[in-house]
Amino acid sequence: MTTPYRLVCLSPVHVGTGRQGGRFDGAYHDGRWYVMDLDRVLARGGEANALARAMSERAFTWSAWLNERGIAPSDVAAYDLPCPQDPGDTPIREALKDVHGRPYLPGSSIKGAIRTAVLWRVMGDAPDRRQFAARYVLLCLKASKVLTALRERQAFDRPEEHRAVLAEVLHVGEDEAEALRQTLYRVLNVEERRLAREAHAFRRGLERLGRSREWLAQPVERALLGRDPNHDLLRALQVSDSRPVERDRLAIGLVWTYTLRGHRLVEKREQEGEYKIFVEWLLSETALAFDLRTDDFLFTERAEREMHFRGPKEQALRELARTCNAYARAVIEAEQAFFREHDLSVIADFYAELETLLNALPGGAFLLNIGWGGGWEVKTIGDLLRRVLSPEEFAELRRRYRLGEDPRTHRIDANAPFPHTRRIGYEGGAPMYPLGWVRVEPQSGLV
Repeated sequence: MTTPYRLVCLSPVHVGTGRQGGRFDGAYHDGRWYVMDLDRVLARGGEANALARAMSERAFTWSAWLNERGIAPSDVAAYDLPCPQDPGDTPIREALKDVHGRPYLPGSSIKGAIRTAVLWRVMGDAPDRRQFAARYVLLCLKASKVLTALRERQAFDRPEEHRAVLAEVLHVGEDEAEALRQTLYRVLNVEERRLAREAHAFRRGLERLGRSREWLAQPVERALLGRDPNHDLLRALQVSDSRPVERDRLAIGLVWTYTLRGHRLVEKREQEGEYKIFVEWLLSETALAFDLRTDDFLFTERAEREMHFRGPKEQALRELARTCNAYARAVIEAEQAFFREHDLSVIADFYAELETLLNALPGGAFLLNIGWGGGWEVKTIGDLLRRVLSPEEFAELRRRYRLGEDPRTHRIDANAPFPHTRRIGYEGGAPMYPLGWVRVEPQSGLV
């Protein structure tokens, strides 16, 4: 079933190309940023070698170069956007656009936000999966000690020794050690009956376990949503790219990283400079259209034998608005409390208004946070891990993966709030928005 949706930006939204521009790419003039088109520049009489020499000078700016030649930036620009100030040497993140230069939101960004909400609900609805996640993270934290103990015993091919080592290293009883052993085999894709032949692969997997924080969540996602892309629950949901909107819905905005100094949130400044960047963002109140399609066959009895989607997983996707709004509420409440506690009331007030909007949404409508700048809590299963781990285990997780490291001292205060930084969008020279919040509403029927 395909349903058309309308998405409205509640705060600025940035989905980027990965490219960053700067003073060699454009000129600031009269409140606008003009991105240069070199073909147009050369067509106006600019000589390529002379221009290359000029651009090699440290003090080069397009504004000065064009002014000396009496060329208006608008005559040689590929496009231009409103910009609150001269970016100078501060980079500008480029927004995603179609071949005609019109901005749009890719379905992958919308689907990624939905995926996080579905993960959050499925884990909340399934105690066994919460236990799996907690055991898995514990194994990641203790993998090196388990590896050392098994190496000393030369026991990579002996399941009974695996259980004994886990009990000893993790200080647990026999039943919990057995559950941890099964979790370890599941994560490493090892079958007990084949250990004699796969001992080397088991050891190599244990050596790699938990090394990369970027891949930390993958086994949890596989346990919750499906073992591989072909069996992933989100295969049942197809999300189209949005239809493009006109370029006048784009502007350049300033984004500061805020960090805790003592008890207060302040603009982050270090010896190496200011932690700010300009981004091309979709303006608040921009409306875009896209489609969601559910593949109902994957929930049939015939498909169930292979996919195993029925039950809490199907319910999480069928009740999409409820799923996304439950996750949005958890984020909104946590962020509102964080900003209120740390004296950035304008952002706390934004979240209070967002909560009021959430409470008044019509049936089938939901809130998402999409794109760049939402932060660790919004874009990862960080909140899920915090819920399934004890405070001591979460503190150890932070130390193991250097989460919340002070860039000046390289120390980690495991008792300090985490994450302790936030990206904040500015308006009129003052902090105004958290980035990426949107309202999504079906345009025919309800889901």
